[in-house]
Amino acid sequence: MKWELASHLDKIRDTVTEVGRIVSSHRYPDDRRTVFVTGLLATMTQHHQSALELLKSGAVRSSYALTQILVRDMRYGLWINSCATEEQILRLERGEVVLTLTPEMTKEVEAAYSADPFFVGLQNRWGPQLTKYSLSGVFQLGRWGIDASSGLHQTDEEIRDVTTIATLCIVLLAAKFLASQKQSADCKRIEALAANYDS
Repeated sequence: MKWELASHLDKIRDTVTEVGRIVSSHRYPDDRRTVFVTGLLATMTQHHQSALELLKSGAVRSSYALTQILVRDMRYGLWINSCATEEQILRLERGEVVLTLTPEMTKEVEAAYSADPFFVGLQNRWGPQLTKYSLSGVFQLGRWGIDASSGLHQTDEEIRDVTTIATLCIVLLAAKFLASQKQSADCKRIEALAANYDS
């Protein structure tokens, strides 16, 4: 692994550690919505740590599977944080429905945050890369060949972009969660962490 990529992986690890420190510095109510979002943030942090360990050990495709989960969980978290009804959250808690990302949920999230400059800025900066990597098969794990022509070869730039997207998913969800908890100063501190990543 080249020094530049190793340095980037250390940087994103430190970013997620700082997000966790800021989020955990507050006490929160124990309502279902808050518990779901804090649980998702904790799980996302663990997946992020695991993805970094897999990358460092050379298991790039396995780490990409975890980054795909991070993107999905960020969308779930944004929906639960701002869009889900109390009845929907209660049904999730009871296990009566399985949380599955639908086009309607995506539209609800985009409508809920369409006036939020941080959300829109990240969506505009990193949305094209996310689409590119998803559609180009970066996340496809079902191929058997491992040569470059099979589509499973990743450059350091691709790894940097994918891990940055995964990191910004945690930053975004944490910031919007803190905003919903009326922790505006810490929301801004977390949003400022995204400025460390150029498009």
